[in-house]
Amino acid sequence: MGLLTDASVLPAFAQRVVLAMISAEEFACSDGVVRFRPTQTGRERLQTVPDAEIRWLAAEQANSSLTFGGKAMLKVFRRISGGEHPEAEMAGYLTAQGFTNAPQLLGDVVRVAADGVPFTLAIAFSYIRNEGDGWSWILDHLTCALDATPSDPSEEDLLFDCEAIVAAIGQRLGEMHSTLLRGSSDPAFAPQVARSEDCENWAQKTIERLELAFEYLATLQSWEREQDRIRAQTLQGQFENWLSTARNLANFGVGTPMTRVHGDFHLGQVLVADGDAYIIDFEGEPETSIAERRSKTSPLRDVAGLLRSIDYAGATLIDRKGVGAMPVDEARRDRLVSQFRDRASTVFLRAYRNATNRHKDVVSGPLLDLFLIEKAAYEIVYEATNRPSWIGVPIAGPARITASMLRGDSSALADM
Repeated sequence: MGLLTDASVLPAFAQRVVLAMISAEEFACSDGVVRFRPTQTGRERLQTVPDAEIRWLAAEQANSSLTFGGKAMLKVFRRISGGEHPEAEMAGYLTAQGFTNAPQLLGDVVRVAADGVPFTLAIAFSYIRNEGDGWSWILDHLTCALDATPSDPSEEDLLFDCEAIVAAIGQRLGEMHSTLLRGSSDPAFAPQVARSEDCENWAQKTIERLELAFEYLATLQSWEREQDRIRAQTLQGQFENWLSTARNLANFGVGTPMTRVHGDFHLGQVLVADGDAYIIDFEGEPETSIAERRSKTSPLRDVAGLLRSIDYAGATLIDRKGVGAMPVDEARRDRLVSQFRDRASTVFLRAYRNATNRHKDVVSGPLLDLFLIEKAAYEIVYEATNRPSWIGVPIAGPARITASMLRGDSSALADM
């Protein structure tokens, strides 16, 4: 009899990785060398880690994570790509710049191939004691508010708590972007100004995602909600207008700043701790290349990602399947969701704008609309492929933008 197991589930493996990182060891391999590289802070902090209790977190397809006694976290990557890893880069830069609302980089493990190309195998971070990620935290509070009796004042209190956390997320994201907007001698982090060709690329990427989204919409045979089918038909009838809209909105980006960004920002990429928000997971959009994830773009991409995540949180509450609460009055539920979406979006945008006040050129309502459309188009393809019953969530985003434009309203960001 024998047992084949994954080394990452063995305490001895995790302890050995930490010891090697403390000592900055190197091991020759068939193609280059494996280097354990602690940061100065990491070398000191990791000294107390090897004997700490090890806890394994839920494994993902792309990585496995474990913690050491609430002192450090080790992330072991399972999808290995050549090039400087964006998460190690971002964490290291933000740590050096004194941004405290993200885990500190303690070190990494890199295989450097014979030709000099690095392949990041694992990263160690400081551990942040938390109450869960923003997605779970918000849904828990919304569920409690929904399960309260209609006259119970706790419903309003719970919505206020949600607003407070979302505002903290807006503030911390704005502070992170302000940090990335500082001048830097490091070419990988020196801000740039968007040129017309950059904006054309943004428009083209949005158009490509729109075209793919419309193709998927055309293939759907059944619709769970009649309202979603009608909205989809309306969008399909405006196809050419959407393409020209994308180009027009992109033009507003000329002269705006471009920096490194989070790249895959949503409520699940935030930890809630002591009423504050801590930003995590700087890997970027998982399906894109390392080069694309390391490229500079508009900070408003992150803003659009969080706004879409707020929309999805409301949709999850309506769906109820993953929340586990008792059935409630639908009218009351819809009112609660509408209040949450409007209030959360407003406080998030206001807090973000206040935090980036010194960089007023970041704020561009039309450009934010462009990235919201791009994100929604990406989501339409995802939902059509994986969860057709949820297709109404991303469809509603462009539908609201269309209604706003027809009314002649300015972007929500411009009004904050």
